[in-house]
Amino acid sequence: MKINTHWLLHVEAWRESGLSQADYCRQQGLNRKTFSLWTRRDQGNPSMDRGTSLELISVQVSPSAPVASTPVSVMLRLANGVQLELSTAVSPGWLAKLLRCLI
Repeated sequence: MKINTHWLLHVEAWRESGLSQADYCRQQGLNRKTFSLWTRRDQGNPSMDRGTSLELISVQVSPSAPVASTPVSVMLRLANGVQLELSTAVSPGWLAKLLRCLI
């Protein structure tokens, strides 16, 4: 949204005046519909509140660490003591075929 200082100064002056929008616009020779639009724009944008200044801050975004509860691999331990560690990316169909061969 483009900020128009002329209208924002009028919105500020109207708020401080205690007048209704209609009375303020009549007194200042302003179009009521346009003025009303700018008062709504001002209300919808917290950065335009009185006394609020904008400040840019720098942030650094890094990839999130894997969640500890999400396993990266699956360990299969067979009755005969054989252990097989597989990636969780292995397809279930392939794993089923493997298990059928091992049993």
